[in-house]
Amino acid sequence: MYVMDLSEVSFPAPSTPGVYIFRGPKGDVLYVGKSRDLKRRVLDHLHVRTEKDAFLVSNYARVEFLPTKNEREALLLEASLVREYQPRYNVLLKDDKSYPYVALTLGDKFPRVSMVRRPRKKKGQVLFGPYMHAREARSLVKVMAEAFLLRRCRVLPKRACIYYHMGTCSAPCIGAITEEDYRGRVEKSLMVLRGKAGEVVPWVEGEMKKASSRQEFERAAVLRDALGALENLKERQRVIMVGGETMDVIAVTASSETGPSTIAVGVVKVREGEVVGAESNLLQAPEEVPVSIAEVLSEFLLQHYMNASELPPVVYFPPVVAGFVSGNGAREPPLDETIAWLKGEGVEPRVAVSGRSRSLMDLAESAARARLASSGGKPRSADGGVPVLEDLRKLLSLPKPPSRIEGVDISILQGVNAVGSLVVFDDGEPARSEYRRFRIKSVRGMDDFAMVREVVGRRLKRIKEEGGKMPDLLLIDGGAGQVAAAMDALKGLGLESLPLIGLAKREEEVFRPGESLPLKTDKNSPPMLLLRHVRDEAHRFALAYHHKRRQMALRGQFLPEKRRRSTVRQSHAQ
Repeated sequence: MYVMDLSEVSFPAPSTPGVYIFRGPKGDVLYVGKSRDLKRRVLDHLHVRTEKDAFLVSNYARVEFLPTKNEREALLLEASLVREYQPRYNVLLKDDKSYPYVALTLGDKFPRVSMVRRPRKKKGQVLFGPYMHAREARSLVKVMAEAFLLRRCRVLPKRACIYYHMGTCSAPCIGAITEEDYRGRVEKSLMVLRGKAGEVVPWVEGEMKKASSRQEFERAAVLRDALGALENLKERQRVIMVGGETMDVIAVTASSETGPSTIAVGVVKVREGEVVGAESNLLQAPEEVPVSIAEVLSEFLLQHYMNASELPPVVYFPPVVAGFVSGNGAREPPLDETIAWLKGEGVEPRVAVSGRSRSLMDLAESAARARLASSGGKPRSADGGVPVLEDLRKLLSLPKPPSRIEGVDISILQGVNAVGSLVVFDDGEPARSEYRRFRIKSVRGMDDFAMVREVVGRRLKRIKEEGGKMPDLLLIDGGAGQVAAAMDALKGLGLESLPLIGLAKREEEVFRPGESLPLKTDKNSPPMLLLRHVRDEAHRFALAYHHKRRQMALRGQFLPEKRRRSTVRQSHAQ
């Protein structure tokens, strides 16, 4: 380590890659930076080229240098020190947490499936993710293991474990399956993880029917549940025409209410032409020091991608940083070097100017704006609102932007255990604490329209009686029939003026009351993607409750009569 004090006349900084630390009079860390040439970078700061430089020069007492062997080591060290010290003048990723991944050990003779929190590149291991919630990753591991009978044990035991006896593992440990057959199952699990769940569903259906014909009912039940999970996964993997590319699209927006210190970065992940996720990240910048979008992007890219086990081949950036991406813009060392690092890792940086990439950029911006709104700040717009909601207002000819959207879905299988779900979105973001579940009470059989009428009526009647907040838009999972049923419920409550639409799955068509033909829309526009997100979330929530009700009913069959009645009472929802 090299240390430079203010009293020194000489400047003994190394001209090598590494990390530098500006410390205050009390030894506190003010700023951590990295560079391929430490001496040149620190001299740039001391020449006071920016307002940040002025703050650093007026507040620091000494500079420390930590040389590294190469630029990659400098990037890793900087990311580690920023997380450790949380420096005053650095842009900090507030959501600094370990996202879960699904791992497959393809290098093993019999690959294992598991969830990992802090991925490390290991020979023969492939990782998929990151996933926003551990619940989603664990559920995926469970589906992979149970549907394809993959092992979950860290080390192959000498005898079959409980998973084999439960019918959820093929037991390669005792030679119950050949390596060739096992590899075939691994390939099918890889197809699911790569976004091709629809291609595997017929095989799972076939296996379920075979198990049923052999009277292996426990195995058939496991496959039935796995099939439901795969169907749900298939619906959430939205296909868009982007030529089958794998890429990330990144957008940045800042708060106008809390100042430029609160920044959100939205990321849309596309894998083999399918949108598999949209996430948002919150960053904190020093309040007294102006930061550029180039610096924000540089810090985010490092903290987001540095520990990733697999980088996308293409990353799209907003047009505002086009010069840095092409290398023709003004010199901004942090972003210049970060983009150079990405290129060295095989990532091609591009700018989203038009077409599908621009549409995806709009979606990433919507995710970032919604995150800002939920965090207490508001994105920069003319009226302080969320732009995608204004676009939705125009699309549906609503009286005002629908800041509160409620989505309704029904889940039923063979006329039993029918349930309804209601999800709430505030400013484009799920408000999960306000989700509600409904056990269908007044309808028997397969009358989906009557069930929609019951759920909508019960929900809005309660809001009306309790003086709660009415939705700005009510979305029903279905077509013209479901919309008509929901409108019947609204009329019965004197709420026929409440905005109502239906979103049908097959063609992603929007239906409005009194109109037999669907509204013409761009299926991949930001407002339509938001509506699909609400609809899919309502479907997921309904399906989860339906599975729970079915499992409780099955357990109740084997309980004494007294306990059975107690279990049924506990399962009742509103």
